[in-house]
Amino acid sequence: MRLLTVKWATSCKRCGEVLEVGKEAMYEKSMGLFCVGHEPKDTEEIRKFRTDKAEAKAERLDEWAEKREVKAEAALNSFPTMRHDWAFITQPGHIPARERMNAADDRARESLRVAERLHSRAASIRDVRVAGDAERKRQELRDHLDTLISKGSRVYDWCFGDGEVIQVCKKSYRIKFDRGFTYARDKSYVIPADQHKPKVEA
Repeated sequence: MRLLTVKWATSCKRCGEVLEVGKEAMYEKSMGLFCVGHEPKDTEEIRKFRTDKAEAKAERLDEWAEKREVKAEAALNSFPTMRHDWAFITQPGHIPARERMNAADDRARESLRVAERLHSRAASIRDVRVAGDAERKRQELRDHLDTLISKGSRVYDWCFGDGEVIQVCKKSYRIKFDRGFTYARDKSYVIPADQHKPKVEA
C-alpha cells in the first residue's frame, strides 16, 4: 500500500470514517482507501478486502453480461413466423426485411460473444490472490509428495529424468540421477517414477 493525499471525499473501508479532501490515507487499487493505521496487514484480512471489492466488480460485469444475453436472445427469437418461412429465408435477391433481420442477428450474436467475455472477466476478477499464495501452494505440493516419496524412492524429474532419492531435505530431495550425477532438486519438480508416463514414439 502507499500513502497519498485524498483528492475526493470518500470513507475508510475499515471504520467508515469520512476521509476529507487533503487528508492523508493509505491506498491500494485492489482494496481502496483506509485511514492511516487502519490498512489491513494480515494476509487473510487483505484477502477479505480484496475479495469484497473484486466480488462487487465481478457482479456488475455479470449483470451487464446477463442484460446483453437477454436482449440478444430476444432478438434471435424475434419474428418467428418470418424465421420459419423457408420461401422468405431462401428466396434469391435483395429483401430489405430479411437483410434487416440478418443484420440484427449478427449484432445479437456479437453481443453474446461480448457477454461471454464479460463473464470470463468476472471469473478472472474473482480469482483473488495475495502475496505468498504461490509459495503456499507449492509447499502444499511438497508436503503431499513427502507422503509418497522417501529415501530410496525412484522419482522422475521433468528436467533430468529418472533417479533415486538419497536424502530428504526440508524443501528438496537430493537425487542420484541415472545419468550419472547427483543433484538437489526442489520437491515440486519431481514426481514418483511410477506416475511418469513416457511418450510413445509413433
